[in-house]
Amino acid sequence: MLRRGVPAASVTAVACAAIGLVPAVGNAAPAPGTATAGFSADPRLAAEQHIADLYQQAEALTQQYDADQESIGRLQAAVAAESGQSAAAQSLLARLSGGLGRLAAEQYRDVGDTSSLTLLFATHPDLYLQRAVLNDRVAALDAQQVQSARVLQAQLTSLRALGQTELANLQQAHAALVEQRATIEAELAQARAQLDSLGFADRHVVAEALAEGEGGDGFGTAQSVHPPSLGALLAAVNTAVAGSGGQADIDAGRAQRAISAAYAELGKPYVWGAVGPYGFDCSGLMQHVWAKAGVMLPRTSQEQASIGPPVPLSGIRPGDLVIYFAGRTHVGMYVGHGLVIHAPRPGSEVQFAALRAMPISKIVRPDGN
Repeated sequence: MLRRGVPAASVTAVACAAIGLVPAVGNAAPAPGTATAGFSADPRLAAEQHIADLYQQAEALTQQYDADQESIGRLQAAVAAESGQSAAAQSLLARLSGGLGRLAAEQYRDVGDTSSLTLLFATHPDLYLQRAVLNDRVAALDAQQVQSARVLQAQLTSLRALGQTELANLQQAHAALVEQRATIEAELAQARAQLDSLGFADRHVVAEALAEGEGGDGFGTAQSVHPPSLGALLAAVNTAVAGSGGQADIDAGRAQRAISAAYAELGKPYVWGAVGPYGFDCSGLMQHVWAKAGVMLPRTSQEQASIGPPVPLSGIRPGDLVIYFAGRTHVGMYVGHGLVIHAPRPGSEVQFAALRAMPISKIVRPDGN
């Protein structure tokens, strides 16, 4: 829309997503304590499943929220640009209209004489005729320019109105997303309250289960007991590309800068829609750390899944982006030693997790292009 923005159809899609977001990674669990087919009546397992589902929904919603915020920014810039062009057209119209006003005033001063009488009594008829022809041409040119400016003004006014309508629609969708975010947060609080109602032993078992890979919640929230040093991570990059040379060395240099940036953010909180410097969501963290390496990534995990060549798990290298879940709603960066650095979920912080702590959807290598 407006050559730089979002097509109207996408606004409808965003609004639909905002009204009823159902992530591809699973359905929302029933309310705590509700036993249904396929959902355990065991309070501990029910709490575990409920929290896991809510984490995945929250992450999917965050990525939609990020994309929506980005679209609103583009539309705002487009509307502002059209407003500036409209103002310039109005200024041009005013100048042209002023010129026509002066021509009209000159004609008014000669209103007492008809053209035929003026020609009859003219001392130099040839000069009069030349001037008359020139005046007619100037008047025709001014009228043409004014008409063109008026057409341009009408077009710009129409575009600006369309842009404002699209912006209003997108803001409405954004408001719906914010409302649903509040709903997810309330459900998370409810799930945490259910978890807190369990005994100490059960709480510990549930927490461990949620941190497990390949069958846990997929958010790998447990940090490594002995996390590697930054030096060890950077050395792993060199080891991965040893002997390759050329482009691999350039990629390695970028990966080391990105890993260093990610390491510096460890411990900072997960914040909805944040790209730093004081907090991050998962894709915001990846965008931030790769920007430090001179590579600009798109905003969402779904977009980041397409920014470079796909890499098989067997060929993964430090610096690669690991996209998680069927809906590609989460992303982390592989840093070697079987670990990723990521921003897991609301209530957590930037931390290490096992590479396979979550279901891997795709691995991509940022190429800097």
